[in-house]
Amino acid sequence: MRQFILSVFILALITPAGAQLNTEQKAIKKVFTDFLKFYEGNEKTFNSFRLYKGTGEENGPPYKIQWKEAERYFAYLRTKVPFVGEAYISSERKDFKFYDSCYKADPQEEMPVGFDYDRWGGGQESIEYMIKWYTDPANIYQVKITGNKAVLRIGAVLWEGSTEENRSWSIIPFVKEKGKWKMAANISPEDYEETPATPLQ
Repeated sequence: MRQFILSVFILALITPAGAQLNTEQKAIKKVFTDFLKFYEGNEKTFNSFRLYKGTGEENGPPYKIQWKEAERYFAYLRTKVPFVGEAYISSERKDFKFYDSCYKADPQEEMPVGFDYDRWGGGQESIEYMIKWYTDPANIYQVKITGNKAVLRIGAVLWEGSTEENRSWSIIPFVKEKGKWKMAANISPEDYEETPATPLQ
């Protein structure tokens, strides 16, 4: 009996730390799913920003980033999109600089690098489809937290009965800013080689 009481006491001491971590992991996952829903409701606004422009015939190549419009977009993110923060804006700015360098390196490229897919939802399908894809109950969700940074991994099913080995894995980095978890970049595919984090239930 004494051994049983001691075991219960130790379990009580350990449980809050584990529960706290699970709560934080779930909060991180929720930021991403809430962002997708927000994006679905505000897709027209997101797409209203003309972040690049074709300077050739019929707005074709060569392309260039419209930096004044990018600043308007960053202001929109800061004031209207609570799921992202300064790390996300910094990531976007870095991506835009890379895209601009690609346009200069290959001025005849027909496709505007970085804008030939849905940058915010991470695919080429409608947002409704992407929400179903990333929130499928059969998905595996993993969160690895390191200090004020975290990574959400989503293992989406490729077909019914998919195992971990034949899932499509995507990642979303997070940063804690002013005490709140914020997306630090858009979703991207991942070839994952590290030890997986604990799955969320």
